[in-house]
Formats: sequence, structure tokens, C-alpha cells
Amino acid sequence: MSFLVTIFAFIVVFGVLVSVHEYGHMFFAKRAGIMCPEFAIGMGPKIFSFRKNETLYTIRLLPVGGYVRMAGDGLEEPPVQPGMHVKIKTNEQDEITHIILDDQHKFQQIEALEVKQCDFKAGMFIEGVTAHDQERHHFNIAKKAYFVEHGSLIQIAPRNRQFTYKKPYQKFLTLFAGPLFNFLLTLALFIGLAYYQGTPTNTVDNVQGNSPADKAGLQSDDTIVKIGSHNIDDKSDIDEALQDNKDKTTQLTIKRDGKTENLNIKPKKIEQQLTKTKTETRYILGFESQTEHTIFKPILSGITQSVEAGKLIFTAIVSMIASIFTGNFSFDMLNGPVGIYHSVDSVVKTGIINLISWTALLSVNLGLMNLLPIPALDGGRILFVIYEAIFRKPVNKKAETTIVAIGAVFVLIIMVLVTWNDIQRYFL
Repeated sequence: MSFLVTIFAFIVVFGVLVSVHEYGHMFFAKRAGIMCPEFAIGMGPKIFSFRKNETLYTIRLLPVGGYVRMAGDGLEEPPVQPGMHVKIKTNEQDEITHIILDDQHKFQQIEALEVKQCDFKAGMFIEGVTAHDQERHHFNIAKKAYFVEHGSLIQIAPRNRQFTYKKPYQKFLTLFAGPLFNFLLTLALFIGLAYYQGTPTNTVDNVQGNSPADKAGLQSDDTIVKIGSHNIDDKSDIDEALQDNKDKTTQLTIKRDGKTENLNIKPKKIEQQLTKTKTETRYILGFESQTEHTIFKPILSGITQSVEAGKLIFTAIVSMIASIFTGNFSFDMLNGPVGIYHSVDSVVKTGIINLISWTALLSVNLGLMNLLPIPALDGGRILFVIYEAIFRKPVNKKAETTIVAIGAVFVLIIMVLVTWNDIQRYFL
């Protein structure tokens, strides 16, 4: 039963993170007028699909990411290439309206064509030898034209609906929107949890045994109003005061049963492992706070937690990159789908609240990792857009395609190595 719960939780977590990321890309792409032929969750063979308007929504077998296929983004190849034999249907202006690649549609007045040259990005034409006269002809592609393949009509994007021909700011927003939506998901999850759980206050709920708070005599329902010279109004003030005071003995001023009392307390120093090479020092008293449900505090709490999560993940990423140059790098620093599944298995056993918090951390991690300047990732492609904005011309298309392809191969190799490392680490 627990196995099924873990599988279900993994599918939900993976599906939410990838869907939100890719929806961010598609949301801004469509608002920029870019045609999006496919929205996919997962990679590999298609296991489910449906079409809405011009976009095919698919779920694919392998849980290793997802994508939005955008017309003219340089990552797609048209299904028609020189040397192929196709059938075409034209309009009254002798423009191609349908390129027929199968026999599942019964079109009238079509022409068989051997393709000699074609351009579906800039020139929007096909040249080829027609069967009826064995002569070479040039056909422009109509503004509204389709590939007819596997029983479906797939619209051919005109120039004005291709990613390539959009302004740099539209390209930037489209590429940055994926990570942006991951950050917004993190914010939404933390705010939602804060509304559900309430926000911590400076009033004690319960005291941990043998903790500094227990030894100092702190009790349930005590309200902390001062630590040393720091006035305390809420839980965040306590954390700031302890970081400033560190582990030195200090005076704790509390309100108990309407009276003010002073206690001497020495905070406990703890080291929290952030990454393999970096730790964070914190100071605690050893008690849990009471919570309150208000209108605005959960929003502030969610923002604070999101920023802290971003700082935590950013620090881990920087540390990981630095470890490559110091020789301390290990694939244990990275998690692929297998590692994420194992983490889900561990976290889901601690409850839905921890699973949601962990999903929020994963979301900001996905956003930041995608902003790395690796050509196949959003960050690498954003660099090309910045170059275009600065120099008023796009990067040479062949060079860009080659660089992105190399980046894609690099990411694929890393993914394979990380997955194999995860399998060895957790199952062998």
C-alpha cells in the first residue's frame, strides 16, 4: 500500500512541477503570438493525448521532464524534407493549403510532388517535381496551411507566429516564464501552508525536555517580549535576536499570567548541513510557538519562506559548481527521477504538510537549475536572446542550433549518469 502511495505522490509532485514550468512557457508564448504545436509532460513514447485548438497536449512515458514545442524555436524539425514524396492541395492562388503525409484523409484535387527544396521558417515555400508534368514548380505556403499526418491536421506556423521572428523581450519573457512560474508555485505553496497552519507567534506552545528553554524554566503560554536588548513582537524577532546573541547567556523577559518575569538562558548552537561542503549555524531555545490565523501575516510568511528557500537552493547550486573546480564534486549532489522518487518515499511518510513543503523546495530548485547558462536549458537560451538584444541581431542560426544540440547531449549524459548513480545509491 505504501508503495502505491509513493508512486501516486511521485506522479503528482512530478506532474505539478513540470506542468507549472511548461505552462509558464506556453502562457507567455501564446500571448506573444507564438504557435505552440505540443505541450508535453514526460519524454519518450506518447501514452495519452488530446488536442485543444492548435495545441496537442500529451503525456509521455518517461518522467524525465517535459517541453512546450514552439514554432520556429530552432528545436523542431518539420516532417517534410527534400527527397520525400508527398501530396499537396492548393488554393485558387496556387498556394499550398495541405501537405498530405498519410492516406487517412480523402482530399479531392490533390497533386503528387517529389520535394526538391523546402523552407518552413523564413521563405515559407516548397519546390518540387509534380507527377502530372514532371516539371519543377515553386509553391508558396498559404498563411493558413496544415501538415496532414497520422489522421491529424497540424497547422504550419506562418512567419509572424514563429519564436525566431519575435522581439527579444517577447523571447526573454517566454523563456524566463518557466522558472518564474516555479518560483510563483513555491510562493503559493508556502502561503497556502501558512494560512492552513497559522503563523508562529512569540508565545510558547510547548517546551522540549532538557532544552535551554526547559532549563531556564520557560513554560507553555509564556510570551517572550525581550531577548537581551532586542524587543520581541513575533517569532521572526526571536530568530533574529538569537542569531545576534549567538550562544551567550542572556536575559529573557517574558509575560506570565499578566506579570513580567526575567529568566537567564543560554541558546543552543546547532550546525545544519546545507550542502556537502557548507553548513549553517543556528541558535535555538528549544520550544514550539503557538500559531495564529490572520489575513496578512501568512502572505508575509510565505514570501519570507520563499526567499529563504531560494537562498538555500542558490547556495547549494553555487557550492556544487564550485566543487567542480575544487575536485570535491560528486554525483550524490544531484538527484534524477530515481533520487526524487526515493525522496518522495521518505517525505510522504512524514505527512502531507512536509510533502507540500518539500515540493515547494523542489519547485524553486527546478526554477534555479533551469536558469543555469547551459545551452539546452532556459538560462542558456536566454543568453542568446540577451546577445540579440545587445547587438541588434540574432546569433548565427547554425551556430545556435549546434551549441544547443551540444548542450542537449551534455544534459542527457548528465541525466543518465545521475540516474545510474541514484540506482546504485538506493537500490543496489
